[in-house]
Amino acid sequence: MPERIDMIEASVEYEVWGAGAPRIVMLHDGLGSIAQWRDTPAELADRTGVAVMAYNRPGHGGSTPVPTGPWPTLWLHDQARLLARLLEELDIPDPFLVGHSDGGSIALLHASSGGACRGVVALAPHSFVEPVCVSAISAMRADPSRIIRSLGAHHADPAAVFEAWSGVWVSDEFGRWDIRDRLAEISCPTLVVQGDADDYATDHQLRSTVDAIGEPASGQLLPGVGHLIHHQRVDLVVDLVAVAFVAAVGRTG
Repeated sequence: MPERIDMIEASVEYEVWGAGAPRIVMLHDGLGSIAQWRDTPAELADRTGVAVMAYNRPGHGGSTPVPTGPWPTLWLHDQARLLARLLEELDIPDPFLVGHSDGGSIALLHASSGGACRGVVALAPHSFVEPVCVSAISAMRADPSRIIRSLGAHHADPAAVFEAWSGVWVSDEFGRWDIRDRLAEISCPTLVVQGDADDYATDHQLRSTVDAIGEPASGQLLPGVGHLIHHQRVDLVVDLVAVAFVAAVGRTG
């Protein structure tokens, strides 16, 4: 069962698999939660032998505050700052970050802002807004009832989190969001992973993100895999993260 930590900015649920202080921290996607990682954290803890933590960002799961209307244009930057505070509060000084989609973007923002970070695996992250992503989310907003019902199993207020997430993604202001000019500040080893059947991104998203980071980054395009990489291929995700984690630990001692 999740534990909870109350901070000034938010009350955040988190869960830990394995013994000792967490060394791997997982950041869910834009409509995600701890539960939606499914078996990935437990299998990763078993594979690596270190403790793994996942948490619910505010508005997700039972974390608060619940949003009212779309999130602000710079909400991913706000969440990167919240991540830094959460790591400080929980005394996790040098995490290895694993983020999916928006969670991958938050991990990249944290690493680029000088936040302590042993390494990053970003699964289907966004570093800029592509029309294909806006089109997919606009189609979801045209008939949201099914997805809101499915989100009800994971979120205290599924309609609110759907509106907050989808509303900002289709806004004109967020259409200009682009963090590629910040990514060269990342100095830790970073693996960017994307499926070639991702409905929310083209292959250019992967290549451009890796190029923007530069020398510390590598990319991997997975054939036949969509956006929810850890749902389709949990085995592959665990393999990729475990190898990257061991390499990062060896690199930094």
